[in-house]
Amino acid sequence: MATIRIFKGRLYYVFYYKGVRCTEKTSLEAAKENVKRAEKFTNLIQAEIDNGIFQYEKHFPHGAKIALFTSKKEDIPFNQYFADWMEGKVLKETTRRNWTSAFWKHLYPFFKDRVISTITRADVRRFQRSLTEKGLEPSTINDKPMKVLRMMLNQAYVDEIIPKNPALAVKRLPQGMTDVDPFNLEERHAVIEGFQRYASLYAPYVVCGFWTGWRPNEACALKWSRVDFQQGKILIREGRVLGQTGIPKSSGSLRDIDVLEPVHQALLAQKAVSWMVGTYVFLDRKQKPLNQEIFRQKIWEPMLKRLNVRYRPPYQMRHTFATLAISAGENVNWVARMLGHKSPVVTLEKYNRFIPNLTRADGKALLGMGEMGKRFPMEEFISQ
Repeated sequence: MATIRIFKGRLYYVFYYKGVRCTEKTSLEAAKENVKRAEKFTNLIQAEIDNGIFQYEKHFPHGAKIALFTSKKEDIPFNQYFADWMEGKVLKETTRRNWTSAFWKHLYPFFKDRVISTITRADVRRFQRSLTEKGLEPSTINDKPMKVLRMMLNQAYVDEIIPKNPALAVKRLPQGMTDVDPFNLEERHAVIEGFQRYASLYAPYVVCGFWTGWRPNEACALKWSRVDFQQGKILIREGRVLGQTGIPKSSGSLRDIDVLEPVHQALLAQKAVSWMVGTYVFLDRKQKPLNQEIFRQKIWEPMLKRLNVRYRPPYQMRHTFATLAISAGENVNWVARMLGHKSPVVTLEKYNRFIPNLTRADGKALLGMGEMGKRFPMEEFISQ
């Protein structure tokens, strides 16, 4: 006979089904009205059991005995399930490449051809630990192999191939703040002047990188149709990775950037180079859209070495803009909007140690640092 029990102030259903004693916890406290509700439900359970129509998974989809009473689908090997799962996904090409790479580089060597229903929570934890032992950064582990594994196992649960998702209770690895290692004022000037002197084709790109806060992939995807000289705005609507242009992952990245004077000068210089060539603003020597990885390896890194400036990747131009703007006293809301952060809270958390005070909101304080306009005479490039 189905009954209710009270344990530590909570109600439990107790009943026998197919000879197995089942005890299922409810979300109800042991109040008088809840006891009446629970009694009605236990009567329903018993009636369905007596009439042979009781479905355990219908009433208790996450119950403790779910594995005993649900009919198993044909077990699928781990690698086959990945192929089937990916075939049904609609993804950007770069995302598909990244997930596939994470699977074959990390997931398959560990799980190989194991039947997916045999993977346990302990296996997931061991896999996570093995990646740590290989020296991978927590952020890489969380956002690539573990992310793919969680999504796969969740879909297997939805498909009723496994009764529970074994990755559900495995926590993400703690990770620190993204490494913010900006250039200081002198280094910024040295880098810009170095490009102006030795690689003038890329000088406007570098100036804009230091004075907009955009991401390199956003700059490489920028089209002239997104540059509004009249309103003084740059419309960030796309990103370009591995030769593929697409919309950013987060809606917050879609934004309008204020064109400060150094950026205005740089874009005028770039207009003379690429306006009549095609769609994209920044091009390489072959007049193809700038590839951020090739630029980093072939142009940026040798230039910093030549200038005797400590190496940092081009992405640090974005951090340089943010830290200099904040330390100059620009309003954090304006900085957050330029960067495409969800809220100023994100900006404050990321750059808190660079915040002496918060006063302005128009870019003038930032423009006053170093008199950039005098240091980068774009008129020379325009005349050329």
